[in-house]
Amino acid sequence: MKLQTYNNCVFCGSKKMKIIKNQSFEHNFYTLAIKNDFNLKDNFFSKMKVYNCQKCYIIQNNPWFSFDDTFKIFNEIYGQHNRNWNNVLKFFKKGELPNHGDLFSLLNKIIQIKKYAEFNSPFMGLMLNFFYEDHKNNNKIFFEKIFSSALNYLFIRQQAGLSKNQIKKNTKLAKEYFITLNNLKQKKKKNSPKIFKTLIVDNSHLSWLYNDNYKSVNSRSLASGLFDIKVKNFNKNEKRVLYDLFGIFHTLDHTHQPKIILDYALKNSKFVIVYCHVDNELEKQHLFSLSDKFITYLKNQNIKVLNLTDKINKNYNSPEQYFLCSKNHKLPKL
Repeated sequence: MKLQTYNNCVFCGSKKMKIIKNQSFEHNFYTLAIKNDFNLKDNFFSKMKVYNCQKCYIIQNNPWFSFDDTFKIFNEIYGQHNRNWNNVLKFFKKGELPNHGDLFSLLNKIIQIKKYAEFNSPFMGLMLNFFYEDHKNNNKIFFEKIFSSALNYLFIRQQAGLSKNQIKKNTKLAKEYFITLNNLKQKKKKNSPKIFKTLIVDNSHLSWLYNDNYKSVNSRSLASGLFDIKVKNFNKNEKRVLYDLFGIFHTLDHTHQPKIILDYALKNSKFVIVYCHVDNELEKQHLFSLSDKFITYLKNQNIKVLNLTDKINKNYNSPEQYFLCSKNHKLPKL
């Protein structure tokens, strides 16, 4: 395995990269798996050094894994996005929404959301919140049943290698699950507002893709069937669709084209909400991470930014940041 050099900033392209002093390395859950599956030595990871971009202030590993090896990491070694799936399982089985504090209620107070888009991971942001708002008058049994119906419908459609009798049986069951699912989806609260929701995916090798599965069901397929959202491949040259809000929840650091994605969001949405790591230490399973000074860079690019980190009543277990930004619209006052 060879390391690939990333001499320029992967976000803004600047060559002004300054090495961070006094670096140390300790394995974590992910790097141990990468080490074992790739049969690597510890000194392989120590070759990766962390740099700070002097223009946009992100921190970045250089050298780092190659493009092809990155695909193996996010689709073979850890193909399932653990946090993404834990969010949806906790919601449907325990009634716990993803912990974004009061973010959802705050955004709905200051923005009239009729068209919403989210980037790459369907259960990391606000999709579950929108679903809950539509169906919150129902009981726990409802949420368990609608989830199992969607999951079983998609699972039982996998019929390769089965006998003709089993295929016939599964086809009948699939129809039953499908009918149940659609009947349950109609049980919305009265006068529930219609929100047009889109999941935009860019299929980057830095992202969880084909193997982001639970019980052989992919997260994007489940989200499409359960939430009635449109799943769309990213195309920066497509005809403009103006969203009211565009969500990027821990996914900007999981694409090889982060600036293009953020520029697209700012161009195609009135407002963009970003949730990200801002840790001063960068672990080796990440190519790069934003920093708390990234907001300063955005402001220097004439992008309006409102830091919501301390305004949503959330307790943080690690350095993280929420900020609302816009290119062409005035930010609401809190």
